[in-house]
Amino acid sequence: MSTESEPLQDRLKKVQEEHRRRYLSDELDEIAEVMEETILQRTLAKAFFQEEIEIDTTAKERVQEVLRLLKQNDYDTVEERLSNLRDDVDAAEQTVENRIQELRLKHNSTVTAMRRLNDRVDRVSGMRLQALEGLLDDWRWKEHVYLDGNNELAELKENAREYGEEMRTAFEDLKEELFGSYPEEIRGLIYRMIDDERLSYSDLSENQRQLLAESDIEDYIELTLS
Repeated sequence: MSTESEPLQDRLKKVQEEHRRRYLSDELDEIAEVMEETILQRTLAKAFFQEEIEIDTTAKERVQEVLRLLKQNDYDTVEERLSNLRDDVDAAEQTVENRIQELRLKHNSTVTAMRRLNDRVDRVSGMRLQALEGLLDDWRWKEHVYLDGNNELAELKENAREYGEEMRTAFEDLKEELFGSYPEEIRGLIYRMIDDERLSYSDLSENQRQLLAESDIEDYIELTLS
């Protein structure tokens, strides 16, 4: 091999390594972004729906470890781990998104039922109910979390928590305003009906039957006779 060809080969090798590094870096950036969004949605869900969705919490650490390997130019190890890492992160994302979808549908169904009831009793602002319904239906959470161009995870998690708590407060305030005037003896029953749970007439006490009959939701009640 001539000495003239060695510098060119070295340059070609450097170009190949740079392309390899850039490819791996792009792949890892994408995986890290998915992991971050999964963490943020999980934080939001805990604050709003009061449920901690179980995922493999070590996936975040594994992403950071592979990023460190990339900085150390350990491309072979990065390539070895990349596929499994992506699978793990995608699985965590799917778990969180599927559960949030279930919780959103449940809460949206409740808010829709609250709106129908409010159409009868006219106790709270219909626009507030529609706004909450729209937030649950559209779920454009990123615009409420990624604020001011700050991408520090700790601050993003705080934004997600605050937004989740705001939605939770809006939901609970509307429930209290809509149902707070009903006697304590039947308030829980009304919550159950709003959540699409059918009540058995035989399970109600005489006092509960009387209070429901005298309430302004008498026509809304659907009981399972037994």
